[in-house]
Amino acid sequence: SQHTVRNVPMNMRSLLRLTTAGLCLALATALNAAEPTMAFVAMERLFDDYYKTKAANVQLKARFESVDVPRRELMNQVKTLKTEVEKLGVEARDKSLSDAERDKKRTAAEDKLALFRDAEAKLAEFDNTYKKQFGDQMKQSQQQLVGEIRAVIQAYVKEHGIRIVFDSSGKTLNSVETVVYYDPAFDITEPILALLNKNATEPETNKTTETKSIKKTP
Repeated sequence: SQHTVRNVPMNMRSLLRLTTAGLCLALATALNAAEPTMAFVAMERLFDDYYKTKAANVQLKARFESVDVPRRELMNQVKTLKTEVEKLGVEARDKSLSDAERDKKRTAAEDKLALFRDAEAKLAEFDNTYKKQFGDQMKQSQQQLVGEIRAVIQAYVKEHGIRIVFDSSGKTLNSVETVVYYDPAFDITEPILALLNKNATEPETNKTTETKSIKKTP
């Protein structure tokens, strides 16, 4: 005969039902009692609202403004020389002037052109030098800040028995959210942010500064 539940004796079927119900009840109890083993954080928000990120951006902005002064002077020099070269070039082609005067203008234009190219080269060298310096400083600052954030997260999840944490603000190469949906109950962004900013002074926590300058998706 076929071995099906219907062919099992009545007392055996009752025992199976009781065993199954007991397992389901035990599993439900365990799931309700246990803390969640996974969590989600918005790394983008943690980075932007971390008081040290805001302080770093203030310092970076001040340094940029100090460098911007000599750069503007170089730019003005380049613009002035370019205008003079163009003016002398027009005069060197002016048929109303004598040949000697046109030759004089042509020579002056060539001299100005040499100065113009030299000024352009200095501006390009200035930009390349400070672009690299700012890039290196921003990268180093970002790595340090992200490292501090990760350390706080690791300590928190270890204390709460969480085994894996996902970045809810992460995006794919197509700019689509990596995490499409998750239960907000699993979000630990707020407690992590509170831990990060617990040592911040009042002015730093209330200061509204642009935090995007250092940011490149941590």
